Amino acid sequence: MDPAASLVAVETVLRIALGLRFLYSGVSNVRRWPNAVRNAEIVSPSGTTALGLIAVFLMLAGGLGLALGFQTRLAASMIALFLAPTFKIQRYWLRTLPAMIEGIGYSLARDDSKEKFRVVGRQAFHSHETGWQNNLLMLLVALFFAVRGSPAFGIDNLLG
Repeated sequence: MDPAASLVAVETVLRIALGLRFLYSGVSNVRRWPNAVRNAEIVSPSGTTALGLIAVFLMLAGGLGLALGFQTRLAASMIALFLAPTFKIQRYWLRTLPAMIEGIGYSLARDDSKEKFRVVGRQAFHSHETGWQNNLLMLLVALFFAVRGSPAFGIDNLLG
């Protein structure tokens, strides 16, 4: 396969995958409402319902736009805008989870429950420990598409 065609194919798969990832996350936040509001409380003390709604909108519209290759630069910018405050959320949980895990672990009476909770606690902490790295990578990919747009295989290309 021609290297230029391979690059376009890889970019297309990456754009669609990133879009579907955020579309799925947006739908998940709609189903788990008011989780987005609770996360917004970590970012800002006021306007949390509006911020939660904005975050879900950015995920849904940005994800759908990227997946379809429609208004790709705008959609990718929406994803980047959504991701920017997530680093504060990750930092909050990395600071908060250890004490929460320890406190709840002490309150459990049975040894088998304590061990199961320790496993859950380690997994929860690990997900936030690596989550900021995942968010950074997704932010960089979103910025790439905000600059690059959709080189092929998207609605943008059909519209000229």
